[in-house]
Amino acid sequence: MSAAVISRKNGYFLIFILAITSSFAPLSVDFFAPSMPSATRDLSTSTNAIQNTLYIFFIGYAIAPFLWGALADRCGRRRIMLTGITVYSLASIGCFLSSGISELLILRFLQGVGAASGVVIARAVLRDIHGPSGATKAISSMFLIMVWIPILAPVSGGYLASHFSWRISFLFMALIAAVALAGSYIWQLETRPDKAPENEQENWRAVLMNPVFVRYALANMFCLGTMLLFISNYSYLAEVHYQLSSAENGYVLASFNAGLSVGVYLVRLFAPRVGVENTIYLGLWVALTGWGTLWGLCLNAVPAPAIIVSPIVLACLGTGMVISLSVGQALVPFTFAAGVASAIFVFVQSAGSSFISFFVGLSSDGTLTAITTALLLCALLAMASMKLIQAEQYQKENDTGVSQ
Repeated sequence: MSAAVISRKNGYFLIFILAITSSFAPLSVDFFAPSMPSATRDLSTSTNAIQNTLYIFFIGYAIAPFLWGALADRCGRRRIMLTGITVYSLASIGCFLSSGISELLILRFLQGVGAASGVVIARAVLRDIHGPSGATKAISSMFLIMVWIPILAPVSGGYLASHFSWRISFLFMALIAAVALAGSYIWQLETRPDKAPENEQENWRAVLMNPVFVRYALANMFCLGTMLLFISNYSYLAEVHYQLSSAENGYVLASFNAGLSVGVYLVRLFAPRVGVENTIYLGLWVALTGWGTLWGLCLNAVPAPAIIVSPIVLACLGTGMVISLSVGQALVPFTFAAGVASAIFVFVQSAGSSFISFFVGLSSDGTLTAITTALLLCALLAMASMKLIQAEQYQKENDTGVSQ
């Protein structure tokens, strides 16, 4: 199906719905993050056990794209999207009704499996409609809508945890998924190319061997690693060092996510003027500066809350610039295997970032110094991924993905 088949009005509705389905992961993390200490007490379990609900979510989120991507390329985007959203909705309701940590872990895994369908298929749909030259711009536009989720979710989750229960956040996730399910049913038409991939094994190999895909996927993974590492530890560190409540944690996390959102909006200013590649490098340098400053501040002492806000917001701003462009750029080389490429990309970013956060949790003492050191190392590795894996000829021909 060509882009001309979809009217401008329906196109706006579609990109809004795709933004929601692509936001299931940040919604599932940021809504729950402020109330993690409350859930720990309510379920009479350990801090590590509740943190594991984040990691198990991302394990499901990392594994499932292989299923959803292959099915989307073979069976079509629309029906697989509807199936995935349904799985996410039912798992969210299950989390709301869960009675213990073991049950919650299983349901969070299934929630991650369902959430992966939204992001994988949304990116493939935009790649189908807009082609290689418009994919990055279209996905960047989708991020402009998505960025409001990380701002609103922690504020809402913190408020609900303070006034009701940490469980209510999962009910809201289910309600949002229900809206996405109805919207996808109404506005998402089938966009899979008529010519199906002839050799799926060759498609997988082509994606993994493509230097453009690898460099952007790794840079995205390490940047997402900093965010997951930060979010999974922030609430506990804030409670220990600053005695913040769930509601207060929600507002602080929202301010950090606002920095992420500003980065996404700045992409629209810089990319058309200096190019996609240079804008990504700018974002990497900004993120590296922010995490490096935070590491320096926390190296020998626990700084005052007001002092650490600026470098964290700066790091989030740079991260927003990187993740909003790296996704589209990674998918540009692929046409018929866009579902597979999107699936591998989600697997790399989810499995990699989860492993980073989980490994740091196991191997460190969980102090501010240990966590900020890990954040700085992740930022350095993101920069190294872009610097060491080169694709100059391709970049010269295709660095116009978000040009006006």
